[in-house]
Amino acid sequence: MRLKGLDLNLLMVLDILLQECNVSRAAQRLGLGQSTVSSSLARLREHFSDELLVKGNQSMLPTALSQELKPIVRQWLQTVTGLLALPSAFVPEHCRATLRIACTDDQAQHLLPQVILAVSQQAPAVHVQLVAAPRGTTENLDTWMARQQIDFMISSDAGSHSETLFEEEWYCIARADHPALQGGLSLEAFNRLSHLRVMGQRFVGDEGRKISAQVSGYLALDTYLARGELIACIPASLNRIYRTEKPLQVWPLPFEAPKLVQQLSWRAGMIQEPLHDWLRQVIRGCVSVASKGALPCVIGL
Repeated sequence: MRLKGLDLNLLMVLDILLQECNVSRAAQRLGLGQSTVSSSLARLREHFSDELLVKGNQSMLPTALSQELKPIVRQWLQTVTGLLALPSAFVPEHCRATLRIACTDDQAQHLLPQVILAVSQQAPAVHVQLVAAPRGTTENLDTWMARQQIDFMISSDAGSHSETLFEEEWYCIARADHPALQGGLSLEAFNRLSHLRVMGQRFVGDEGRKISAQVSGYLALDTYLARGELIACIPASLNRIYRTEKPLQVWPLPFEAPKLVQQLSWRAGMIQEPLHDWLRQVIRGCVSVASKGALPCVIGL
């Protein structure tokens, strides 16, 4: 067919000429002068060694080769047009946008400081808004995210569009001088002592345990425990924070418990957007950094 090496502009002229079979109408559609189109036709004839269009009674008539070329040229141009219409490569430092991320307060303390730092370094004009994620809600999370215009949510609850970020163990925490725990934490002591629970926590055997109080999140949980004899359960990522900032003691749970699975969820229809794809990669990258040690709390919800 000898399409290889042919100027793309000539292919566009050829496509319109084969549709119109008229130089004047082709020139009008292309927004070119008639002499320019006539010159292009001459170059096309030379390239293909064929007249392509010959004079007829009322209009120009396509040659046999032209009829063969017509669908091929149309398909080539559609393919090229599709390629040119693809979005350009996403450049974070050139992006200006606002992203709304919902998270629970434990991830606001542990993971989000690292995410915000990475975003500010790679995309200075991207503004991150943090929203408190619902905990223990019966509301459909997809509906909630759509209504709140949430781009991403990091939580142990998952929407219908989500992926697992990481898993972590559970620990038990209490004041360091708790009188019933000077010899360590046994299963008997765990079952006997009064618990301060964060909403949404459930463990095997809870029906026989005394849950004295329930709070909405982990924020200030260590302050509650520092004055009294309650015990509480926390994710491993908060272990170091609580143990270093307050006179508290932390123990592994005295029984096997399923790990806490932290999920990254996003609103439907966002997965193909370059900005959101980039942010998912940023969050994944921060997980491996943050897992090496808990980070100080720099975000308040």
